[in-house]
Amino acid sequence: MLNVLNSFVNWANGYIWGVGMLVLIAGTGIYFTVRLGFFQFVRFKDMWSRIIEKGDSASGISSFASFCTTMAMRIGTGNIAGVAVAIYMGGPGAMFWMILIGMTNSAVCFAECTLGQLYKIRVDGAYRGGGAYCAERGLGWKAYGTFMAVVFGVACAVFMPAAATYTISDAFREATGVPMAVTSAIIAILLFITVFGGIKRISSVASMIVPFMTVVYMAVTIIVVVLNITKVPALISNVVTSAFGLNAVFGASIGTAIQQGVKRGTFSSASGMGESTPTAAAAETSHPVKQGLSNAAGVWLDTVIVCSCSGLLILLTDTFNTASGYNGSGVAAGVTGGVVFVQAAASTVLGGLGNIFIAVMLLLFSFTCLISYYYEAETAALYLFQKPEQQKIRKAITKSMQFGMPVLVFCWGIIESGTAWNLSDLALGTTTWVNMLIVILLFPKCIALYKDYVEQMKAGRDPYYDPDKLSWKGVDVELWKEINAKRIQESKSL
Repeated sequence: MLNVLNSFVNWANGYIWGVGMLVLIAGTGIYFTVRLGFFQFVRFKDMWSRIIEKGDSASGISSFASFCTTMAMRIGTGNIAGVAVAIYMGGPGAMFWMILIGMTNSAVCFAECTLGQLYKIRVDGAYRGGGAYCAERGLGWKAYGTFMAVVFGVACAVFMPAAATYTISDAFREATGVPMAVTSAIIAILLFITVFGGIKRISSVASMIVPFMTVVYMAVTIIVVVLNITKVPALISNVVTSAFGLNAVFGASIGTAIQQGVKRGTFSSASGMGESTPTAAAAETSHPVKQGLSNAAGVWLDTVIVCSCSGLLILLTDTFNTASGYNGSGVAAGVTGGVVFVQAAASTVLGGLGNIFIAVMLLLFSFTCLISYYYEAETAALYLFQKPEQQKIRKAITKSMQFGMPVLVFCWGIIESGTAWNLSDLALGTTTWVNMLIVILLFPKCIALYKDYVEQMKAGRDPYYDPDKLSWKGVDVELWKEINAKRIQESKSL
């Protein structure tokens, strides 16, 4: 049965992640970047400053909490094991394309998160938003919104956690010999405790873990770079030449390098697939563009910086070689889990603690990813029952998911690695295709909002969204007037 499932998923992924996906993500990212005036470079400093904005409310979390919760999803399994798999299959050149797609993907992420903020509503006293809300309220496509909610709910709750959970369990088994079932059970219990507290607890946990795990992982990478500083020029040369198929030593074609770079870069950043939109919509902010900029910075941190850390760990320590098929520790390169490459790399610096260090990093990276998946799945499910009179149904769904998703997570922790990664890829690819249609069609709203934001910045004002100035059908005008009541009043009195 498992072989049949694997065969079907591999067949489907072949189409979903084919040339069409390359054109969709890379093409859209480049187009958005140009139309927004290369904002990720022009407003680089401003983009990062939006991360630390505070000011939550009874309905929403702070921009920083939203950023950390979104980064909890981004900085996950793909940043360690995913990078290793990309380099194994696409050679060092995949790292080049991964970084490049991260830069352009930040424009895609900016667009979807800005739209999530624009079309958010208040449900049971909390902000809710996402692709389904944008489809219904922005385009009037209620049926498509329902379709999106079902696809995202199933993808985020059932399939996306597969790779994250398996990789944690596998890493601890490799490092300590702890049975995968035991690790999976612990993860499931911790997940239940966290999600039971709702978005406030989820964002609180993410705000504590994400900064810590990111800084520690980067610190170890810097140590590796310093200890191998003489190898850096040759490494850069190898990455660039193999990216364009010029280095036959690594045995990967330019097509494979690009495909793996785009796939893992998209998997890691989650740009375009709608994963970050619900959390972005949950933030309390005065202008949708502020949250769009914050999340765009998150893509840089995730794909350009953290993924590069994993790539540097692997390539600088010579623990990977596609030509010979073995890494420096004698581990077969065909191991699809990928994490063994990074563990071997860390061991060159930390010795026997290397395996444990990467296992702990994976635990933190992947666990935060799981709690973010839960919130995305919950938001999608509650979209289907957003009417005021359906409050009891919403509560019942929330409780069912709080108990049900940890059970699924336990099951994924003991499944075969190839199946886990393939199912996660299938879920990611499917949601990307479904979500990008809405983002592309509503992109003109992002341009108008960005121009409004820039005009206010040039005038020396703290930007805020006035629905009377930029008004579109589907925007909750009263909600935005309530959020910016003081600013709007001050503007009228001038």
